[in-house]
Amino acid sequence: MKFFTIGLSVVTLALSGCGTLPTDVWTSDMLNVAPQNDSELLHPEWGDATIVPRSGVQGPYGEKNAYQPHSIEGFLAKHNLQYEVLPGGYKMIRLMDTIKFNTGSAQVSNQSAYWLDVIGRYIASQPGIDIVIDGHADNTGAASFNDKLSVKRADAVKQQLVRNHVNQQSIFTRGYGETEPACTNSTVSGKACNRRAELRFILSTDY
Repeated sequence: MKFFTIGLSVVTLALSGCGTLPTDVWTSDMLNVAPQNDSELLHPEWGDATIVPRSGVQGPYGEKNAYQPHSIEGFLAKHNLQYEVLPGGYKMIRLMDTIKFNTGSAQVSNQSAYWLDVIGRYIASQPGIDIVIDGHADNTGAASFNDKLSVKRADAVKQQLVRNHVNQQSIFTRGYGETEPACTNSTVSGKACNRRAELRFILSTDY
């Protein structure tokens, strides 16, 4: 079973009117809003920036791109965080390093919390980046428990980012329970690998 949550209230959406969430979330569930897999992206609206930087300088092929001294790839590389750029109509980056948890716990491990804070402070300063958080569990305990646990893990990561001033309207969470293991569940190290949350960054087409 897969659980999907969006950390937004209807009141917040109605009042803000300027978030990055696609408008069809009113009639669809998270499956139709967040990317389904690495190659199938249903909503190109994810590529629309909340704030689009402009240079105002015309070149031979139109307006030049705004000068951006930093990039998320450069930031991740600087902090020795592994990532991959996924195929699609706009840039989506999956962080290869995952957030770790203890058995049965939704508390982010101390080691993961450190670099998650670093990422949060960077994302908070950058326009046009949405974040999808996927929570996962190993197969210890009942599947129904792990379904709920994976949702709690994704939400714990979200709250850590919000504490670092990341706009909560740009964060989307999903829980997969024990259904998508990254490693074998037959060993202790494999179970530890599966107790995780994964981050994906969806960048504006103008980023």
